This record gives sequence, C-alpha cells and structure tokens, in this order.
Amino acid sequence: MKKIVILACKMIREQNLCPGDAKCLVAFMRKEGEFERYKNEDAAIVGIMDCGGCEGNKTRAICSLLLLKTQLSALKENVDVLHIGTCIIKFCPRKDDIIAAVKEKAGVEVIEGTHKYAPATIFGN
Repeated sequence: MKKIVILACKMIREQNLCPGDAKCLVAFMRKEGEFERYKNEDAAIVGIMDCGGCEGNKTRAICSLLLLKTQLSALKENVDVLHIGTCIIKFCPRKDDIIAAVKEKAGVEVIEGTHKYAPATIFGN
C-alpha cells in the first residue's frame, strides 16, 4: 500500500480558506487530479501537514516533515510519496524554494499538486 503525505499552505489552512483540507481529501477519494495515479493501487493518506508559514519558508517545511516522520515511525508507519498541495503550487511565492528543499531532503517521491478544483476565474461562469 502506498502511504501518502500532503504538504499544504499554512496560511490557507489557518484562515480556513480550505476547510478541513476538503478538496485534497475528496480528490484522493475520487482518485482525481494528481491522485489519479493511484486508481489501480491501494493507497492511503497518513498525514497532512503545513509548510510552516511564509516566515518559515523551506526550513520549517523540512523540520515539519522530520517531526511527522518521527511520529509515523512510532506508529510503525512510513511515507512513500509526498504531494505538494495545489494551494502551494498555485499561490505560494516561495514554492520553488520549498519544492527544491523538499525534493532534496524528503527521500521519497515528491509530486507537485493534489487536486484540479481551483476555479479558472473568481467572478464569472
């Protein structure tokens, strides 16, 4: 079974702009967006964490991943894949630094994106 962790934007999570990480979880359940790759295999989300905030930048994201790995290890779980949330991919001005640091340090496959539910426009059809 593939074990997945999602790295999401702290600002978007804290300001409740994506309540309960609903879009990522629904996309995973439906195997849509970047989760489509798991359509024919057994997979589970074992954690959702945030980047640490704009001030934390890449250093905080790496520390958070390390803490999550420690917690999962105590539960005899591991991580096979890390998905960078669509919130970071679409909106973060520091995404390139975060993605580069995570890819360097994660030690697992890193996939950029989660869902495709971001609207094309705010006003309009």
